[in-house]
Amino acid sequence: MTAALTDSRLFPAVAALNAELGTESVTTTAAVLDNTVRTSLLTVASSMTGTLADGTYAGQRKRVVCVAATSTPAYTLTVNTPETTAGLACASTFIFNTVGQAVDFFWTGSKWRAERVQRAGATTVVVGTTVLTGLNLNLQYDLSVTGTVSSTTTKGLPNGSSPGERIVLTNTVAASTPIGDISGTYTNLLGAAATSIGAIGVAATASAVGDSAILEWDGSAWVCMWLSGVTFS
Repeated sequence: MTAALTDSRLFPAVAALNAELGTESVTTTAAVLDNTVRTSLLTVASSMTGTLADGTYAGQRKRVVCVAATSTPAYTLTVNTPETTAGLACASTFIFNTVGQAVDFFWTGSKWRAERVQRAGATTVVVGTTVLTGLNLNLQYDLSVTGTVSSTTTKGLPNGSSPGERIVLTNTVAASTPIGDISGTYTNLLGAAATSIGAIGVAATASAVGDSAILEWDGSAWVCMWLSGVTFS
């Protein structure tokens, strides 16, 4: 029996079993996640970084999940080789800042594809100021609009990485005759393509808030599921 267990022909099967069942705890920065285990549990304290290296066999799955977050948490995960196929494109960077955020990756043999993205928590977005690159795991974006402001390029809304992701945009601060807009890749309620959500915070008084939109990623664009007060263009 001992000889059979050490047979080199069993090594791939044992490695695959470890990759499906194993878990690691990540508590330090600048770490390469262990691809010999299935799940990486992130304990995020302040600013941290990590890397997801290439998979080792086609069909390999990797789950990365935030289990603790303290001290203005921000764990930036860089994906070495993300999927680029249209409709399935995966972000090259994910920022974990809230407990419960998770990404389930699938190695196609040459690239990491995001099979499922679990969003959680809210992030404050000062329209026209906050850089949103990598802030793609929050469920809610709380928008602060002061005066006439626009979020474009790196300040625009990041694309999703897995069809079915949902987010909420909501205006929580509106001041100084607010008129805000955020660029992105959108589809409006009529099914037409759009590149901006605008009229955020527009109201007769500067104290009015509540403009909102619920969006779902379809693989190519953020599709508007519901809106109140905002416009697409």
